[in-house]
Amino acid sequence: MCGMTGVVGASGVSAAHVEQMIECIKYRGPDEMGVKALGAAILGHARLAVVDRENGMQPMCNADGSVWVVFNGEIYNFIELREQLKAKGYKFKSRCDTEVLVHLWDEKRERMLDDLVGVFAFCIWDTRTQTALLARDRQGIKPFFYAPYQGGLAFASEMKAILALPNFEKKVNEAALGHVFSFNYCPPPETCFEGIKQLPPGSYIRYQNGAFSQPVAYWQWPISGERQDATHAQLEAALDAAITTQMRFDVDGGLFLSGGVDSSVIAARLARQWNRPQIDAIGLRIEEKGFSEYQYAQRVADELNINLSALDITPQDIPAIAQSVVRQAEQPHGDFSFFLFYLLSRRAHEMGKIVMFTGDGPDEVMLGFRHNEQFFSEMPRTNFSMHSYFDLISYSSDKDRQRMMSPGFLPHTQNALACFLEMVRPFADLEPMEQVAAYELHYLLPGNNAVKGDRMGAFWSIEGRAPFLDHRVSELFARLPITSKYHQGTGKHFLKAAAVNYFDHDFVFRPKTMPTLPIGEWIKGPLYSWARDVLALPDGGRFDSKELHVMLDEHRSGLHNHTRQLRTMLMTKLWLQEFFP
Repeated sequence: MCGMTGVVGASGVSAAHVEQMIECIKYRGPDEMGVKALGAAILGHARLAVVDRENGMQPMCNADGSVWVVFNGEIYNFIELREQLKAKGYKFKSRCDTEVLVHLWDEKRERMLDDLVGVFAFCIWDTRTQTALLARDRQGIKPFFYAPYQGGLAFASEMKAILALPNFEKKVNEAALGHVFSFNYCPPPETCFEGIKQLPPGSYIRYQNGAFSQPVAYWQWPISGERQDATHAQLEAALDAAITTQMRFDVDGGLFLSGGVDSSVIAARLARQWNRPQIDAIGLRIEEKGFSEYQYAQRVADELNINLSALDITPQDIPAIAQSVVRQAEQPHGDFSFFLFYLLSRRAHEMGKIVMFTGDGPDEVMLGFRHNEQFFSEMPRTNFSMHSYFDLISYSSDKDRQRMMSPGFLPHTQNALACFLEMVRPFADLEPMEQVAAYELHYLLPGNNAVKGDRMGAFWSIEGRAPFLDHRVSELFARLPITSKYHQGTGKHFLKAAAVNYFDHDFVFRPKTMPTLPIGEWIKGPLYSWARDVLALPDGGRFDSKELHVMLDEHRSGLHNHTRQLRTMLMTKLWLQEFFP
């Protein structure tokens, strides 16, 4: 976990401007900060030292200073890559993973990306050819934002760094903001800031001869073509390989243990390889029924000799951290599990942890979300429309939007269906269930689900490690036949069948509980006044605050359940207050 910034090919930019950029996100890397002006490129970095704390300062260069890099993430197979490069004569001055990047560039140029196992976003600058490579990991776990700026390109790990540049005009991307009310997040590559985009996962941009390429894909999800079943032994081998490389860190680590199947399986495999004192884990505990699996987390911890501590969350926590959560998320959404990740990361920070393992990853690739299980149970497997699926996932209906939106903003919310159908159009040859997985992998994962751990963890200098998101494990899941992913009303069936090797059947196949907050209940009672105040905030004339208060009262009385609509609106109002006061 680090923060990187930079400007390439722009006029009128100084090192001081990039220092301002990196200053905005220095919490991502509180150990060291550096800026280097290299002609047409100025690179900035804030480092969280996880490996070789003494010798990993960035921007980092090769031996003769001809190739430079700024990098956020982890190259998990850096030891193997370093030994291969040493055998070819390359000299290393550190033990950290960053240094393999500058030498791999010399050896392979863009083809280096095929060799990397890890999560990463980086910019390499070659002073000899005045060439840049800006690249992002396969699944989009690490963020990479970029925007045209003064004839060149500005990039950063977080958008607030780009917004800090002088003369960068901060404007709302109205169409992207309108999509939030259907998708509950802003689908990438667009963002809710005009002019700023995300570099798509598994792609790179090349700067050469004074010009930038369009994003070039170097990897694709293996979701089409021949299906390949796998054995539980193959899954264990892939997970163990991922954990072995992800255990390479020189700081204190632990585990987020939800009590769900995913984190429980990671706990079982991690416990076999843990080479430090007893594993410390943190689990969520919420009083409301259906929102906490702490009792299951405690059971797993007891069986595996893990030291589990409870993080109790109450309604009073929400107003206290809401503005900080919005500032870190950087875009509006209605996903209150951002609050959970914020509080978990804060607790890990208080415990002195830097690296925390998680069970993130299987839901998107194996149709594991509860709404998918419910939807598929009512539909024939090979014969439902993407239109009907969009109606399921849309967070507001046309009628809702007509109530909530002003006449001026309403048109920006009305083409979300066309946007969704365009997202899934490249996967039209797949059967509908696989199209759903394709949507979640290409948009929901990098646009929302991976954002929570990165952005909330970054604020507290916590680096998440998710063995399921090792691309070799993800590819194993992606290639499975649909009947292994979803079977007899159960998503993630292959993983759950494997989990029975560690835990009893009833534990594994119990109904899924989503890790989120009972915000719908809380805004009826202890958070009602807070919700009224937030809904009254100015919004540039986009919404009808009077009608929003009517909806809140309808929700409070039980006349209608407006949880989805209200939680998205609450976070949007707070976002507008934070970034466009």
